[in-house]
This record gives sequence, C-alpha cells and structure tokens, in this order.
Amino acid sequence: NAFSVLLIKKDAEDNMNIRSAYLHLFSDMMTSIAVLAGGLMMKYFNWYWVDPVISIIISLYLIYLSIDILKESLKIIMEFTPGDIDLETIVTEVENIEGIKNIHHLHIWQVNEHDIMLEAHIDLKNDVSITDFEQILDKIKTGLAVHNINHVTIQPEYNIDDNKDVISH
Repeated sequence: NAFSVLLIKKDAEDNMNIRSAYLHLFSDMMTSIAVLAGGLMMKYFNWYWVDPVISIIISLYLIYLSIDILKESLKIIMEFTPGDIDLETIVTEVENIEGIKNIHHLHIWQVNEHDIMLEAHIDLKNDVSITDFEQILDKIKTGLAVHNINHVTIQPEYNIDDNKDVISH
C-alpha cells in the first residue's frame, strides 16, 4: 500500500477519482501501521488502550481528508455552478456580443474537475442565417473559454415572448 500511495500521490492533486483512490490506499496503509504499532505496544508495554486511541485518531484524520472530496463531488452531483464563475460577468460578456439581444435560461455546471458545461437561450436582434449564427456562436465559445467553459449548447431565439429570466443555480 505504501508503494501505491507514493505512486499515485502526484496524480491525486488533479483528479478527484485518483484522489479518492489515494485516500483509500492511504487509509489502508495507516491502518496497517496502526495495527503493527498498536500490537507492539500492547505486547511489550501492556498498553491495551492504545488500539482504540490510534483507531480514533486515524479515523478523525481520514474524515478530515475526505471532507473536501465530499464537498467537491456533491457540487458536481448537484450540478452547482462552479464557485469561481460569476454569472453576471458571463451574462454581460455574452450580451455585449454583436447581434445578441439577451441571454436567458442560463445553466452552468461542472461534470468533473476539468469539464464545465453551459446551456442557455439567446435572443437575437435580427433573424439571422445559420451561417451568421455560427459566427455568433464562435464568438460566444471563444469568450466562454476564458472562463474554462468548454462545452456550450446555445438555443437561438428571435422574436419569442416568454419569461426571460436568467436561472442562477
């Protein structure tokens, strides 16, 4: 287990799945060390209380290490907007693109550590051709790439009356 912990430690920084595997292997390693140390202390010093104390300390430490992974995975599962993305900034930047009247029904979520998705409706100022829309879409994608949004689905609309609210979370 110790060799495996050392082997994947570097990759555990960038990937939640590897970080979870690292934590699992680390807990196995710590448990093995605790069993060995506790057994030696009980045998040579008759310290029978040390086994539950070591177990509690290791358990609390592993819970502490797991909290960040739990929070991060819950945000992904619940499709939260990533904390470093400001929706107002996104709305302003998209609405400043030539030809766009407004953006609404905006949803931004993260599916893993690296992939952020965006789906939205945009009202166009004019009835445009598909070729013109593709040019607008390229400008949107280029602007969103600055915010690490790498998968964009846009529904174009023109002259449609419905509720135009931005969905925030």
